[in-house]
Amino acid sequence: MIPTQQSQQTPLIQPKVTSPAPTPVPKVFTPPASKIPVHVDSPDPPAKRTRKPSQHILNIINGKGTSTHHPSDPLIPRGVQLPTPPEAVEEAVLEGEGVAEQLMAILEAEDDTAELAVALDEFTAEAEVLEPTSLADAKRHPDWPRWEEGIREELATLQAAGTWELTDLPAGANLVGSKWVFQAKKDAAGNIICYKARLVAQGYSQVPGVDYFDTYAPVANLASIRTVLALSACLDLALHQIDIKGAYLNGRLTDDEVIYMRQPPGFASPAHPTKVCCLHKTLYGLKQSGRHWYQHLIEILVNELALVQCTVNQAVFFRHQDPGEHVIVVVHVDDCTIAVKTLSQIDELKAQIHKHVEITDLGELHWLLGVEVTHNRDNRTLSLSQKSYVDSIC
Repeated sequence: MIPTQQSQQTPLIQPKVTSPAPTPVPKVFTPPASKIPVHVDSPDPPAKRTRKPSQHILNIINGKGTSTHHPSDPLIPRGVQLPTPPEAVEEAVLEGEGVAEQLMAILEAEDDTAELAVALDEFTAEAEVLEPTSLADAKRHPDWPRWEEGIREELATLQAAGTWELTDLPAGANLVGSKWVFQAKKDAAGNIICYKARLVAQGYSQVPGVDYFDTYAPVANLASIRTVLALSACLDLALHQIDIKGAYLNGRLTDDEVIYMRQPPGFASPAHPTKVCCLHKTLYGLKQSGRHWYQHLIEILVNELALVQCTVNQAVFFRHQDPGEHVIVVVHVDDCTIAVKTLSQIDELKAQIHKHVEITDLGELHWLLGVEVTHNRDNRTLSLSQKSYVDSIC
């Protein structure tokens, strides 16, 4: 037999086949569900509830009710300001509004030269009432020549009184600044009668216990002034007024009070522009100026003129000697009001005061601390008015 070709058989033992190693899968850390932050949109805040005013409040606003049950109380409680009606706002006129239109109307009119001059004078006078706030502002002011004249007069007064001497500033010494203060003094009718410029020390930079010690100085209050005026009307006393020129310049600093001040702004010494003023006398603005002037005034009125100081108000001085002789002096800083029976006694008292300080005789009393005084000795009446102040704020 012919052997047949045997079919290829699969070996019993198969070779071992190595498979590629699996690729490692990176582990991802998954936090617990309780710690996973959940972003939830916060809801809108609830709308605020608008409360309607009660009927009691509405009655008060409308002027029909009262805040209390007392019949004497006002309808609207004190301190409550009602809203301004819309029609009042529309009709409000701003200050100065319509001035240009008024002037243009006068210019366009014919033969109104006199009216135009009067209108321009009133407009200029109203603008000149504004007082300069600094030296630079005063130089831009239309009345600068008058303000400069006031500055020159103030400097002459300070130099004549020997207020300071120029020296070098010691190392470590405190230096006080200075500035100009401008004031337009007016009469009872509101007309400017004097352009006053005053050099003021900036006392806020003084060191307590080094530059100053005591500062108390009394002045006559309004109640004392009205009492003296009432007594003058009842006792038929003449009322006159004097002004002490540079009142604070009459006070002298002690040896323990050594103060250095900058030279007047804009008017420093050309020969010594870098030096400072070593003060010998008090100046407006210093903490102790009022007290030193008050002490000097007591020496004049009490020690020299034999007046008695009032125990109730220490700025009122009086003297009673012969029957019917009454001398009363009321002091408010540098303004002195004199009440005496006869004019000869007034002249004598003024002459005695003038021996010690320089004064300005203002004659009969017509204007005192912003109050207009009208004295009728025949009828023994006296009236006070603040019409000028009311007109200025209206």
